[in-house]
Amino acid sequence: MRIDVVMLISGVKGEALKKRQLSLAKYASPGTEVRLVTTKEAPLSVDSLPEMELAAPGILERVVRSEKEGADAVIIWGGHDPSLAAARNLVSIPVLAPGMASIYLASMLAEIFTLMIQMPHVMKIADRQIRDLGLWGRCSGIYSVDLPVLQLREPGSFEKVYVTAVKAVNEGAEAICFGCMAFNDHAEALEAKLNETHPGVIVIHPAMAVIRLAELFVGMGLTHSKRSYPYPPKDIQFPF
Repeated sequence: MRIDVVMLISGVKGEALKKRQLSLAKYASPGTEVRLVTTKEAPLSVDSLPEMELAAPGILERVVRSEKEGADAVIIWGGHDPSLAAARNLVSIPVLAPGMASIYLASMLAEIFTLMIQMPHVMKIADRQIRDLGLWGRCSGIYSVDLPVLQLREPGSFEKVYVTAVKAVNEGAEAICFGCMAFNDHAEALEAKLNETHPGVIVIHPAMAVIRLAELFVGMGLTHSKRSYPYPPKDIQFPF
């Protein structure tokens, strides 16, 4: 089984890209190949809705190419599920994203979950995401750590992540999801620390959640319904 993970941004290259691929691969089951792939004309980071729109053509072209190259499933590596519906219109293999996977898992395992995001201006995107999934009634709130993506990846940002998570838990959260994949670097440490200070709270690890879910779909022979996501009536021409 091969799963392609589509990067939204162009700011990760060389050894850093290889390191990230190895990090994602460790969450897969034996026999699953996880391939981290990049897109054309990608922005350096995605901190806003305009940058998500800028990333969209590259994401869609890469998803189509991954299916042609033999991928069994594709993961779009963005916390707010960018271009997910449009990508499903273009291919027949399963297309997933960590935001949707994490939120649905949280709703299966806890009565109330929260979504942590990077910056306050992403709040409306996160709000719409949860409402589109039909789970706003199960969400205790959306909490921003007020750090841009690139800064959030730095080890020194963990304390702010932890303090924000504690605030969410104190205000009712029983499970924690992430709306930015830079949180992936903090998931295991956050889970360990919360187990000490706030036992019983679940931290949904976005990489593991979406990779294992992709494996489940492929193993069961399932993909998205073409009644829900039909092919476009004519061929799509990409601008590159």
